[in-house]
Amino acid sequence: MIHIFCMVQFCLAGIASAGPIDDVRANVYAWHRSWQNRDINSYMSFYSPDFRSEDLDYKDWKQKKIQAFKTSGDIQVEITDLGVFIEAEYATARFVQRYHDSKFSDVGEKTLTMVNSNGKWKIVSEAWKPLVMSARIAKNIAPRSNPKELVSVPPPADKAGQDHEIKAVLPNGIIIKSIKFEPKKDREKVFIASNTFFVPEILTLEGDKPRIVIDIKPVSSWSGRHRTPVKGNLIRQIRTHLHPGTKKLRIVLDLNPSENYFINQVYYEKKNIYCIEVR
Repeated sequence: MIHIFCMVQFCLAGIASAGPIDDVRANVYAWHRSWQNRDINSYMSFYSPDFRSEDLDYKDWKQKKIQAFKTSGDIQVEITDLGVFIEAEYATARFVQRYHDSKFSDVGEKTLTMVNSNGKWKIVSEAWKPLVMSARIAKNIAPRSNPKELVSVPPPADKAGQDHEIKAVLPNGIIIKSIKFEPKKDREKVFIASNTFFVPEILTLEGDKPRIVIDIKPVSSWSGRHRTPVKGNLIRQIRTHLHPGTKKLRIVLDLNPSENYFINQVYYEKKNIYCIEVR
């Protein structure tokens, strides 16, 4: 049975009112902005002098971030599914964090523990872990290189036998060039090639027809087949649909029923290829 992780924000009488919760949420987004701006003084102002993260204290953390800000280039940090819980003077903020800079990218669950000091919420600990999609489907990010392309999902041919050309609808949208399936003995891979780097949203669905849903947006162009049987041991077929209103491309991997699936995400940033590996 797949258990989809979700966070729901509760406001419980006697624990916290909407005011403190809103304050913590605003603090998280302000912290996030200072991180993206690589403003070390503003960034560290959100941390308590008593901060600890594994073996790092406040000074160690500051030195680590100073070095990171110097070498990372432009930083993009996206926060989704923010949930806040407050009890007494402590607050816990948990959210999905998508991070990308010129050399590195990851997706994971971030937990910030804060303490209210003189009316201000300060971070006293920080934890991050790769995003676990479910009890049975796990997702890790690891860079690899030179993927081999075996089975393709090409654009459909028209009546004259010519392939449809890819035409951009939005000047700054993502153009999905191809979706390719590669079977292996103990795993199967799907490669998604585009004109630019992107981080998709992943959803897993359990039941008689288990499947993995990959959402990419904003997509300006995809002219591939809506349904492509691949008949793998794990993946049965690939379905796609580009929603014209939201410009969201939904890619569905229909799976064969199995006791366990493990998912590994791989980004080939120089080639603008995203890979999802199922085993």
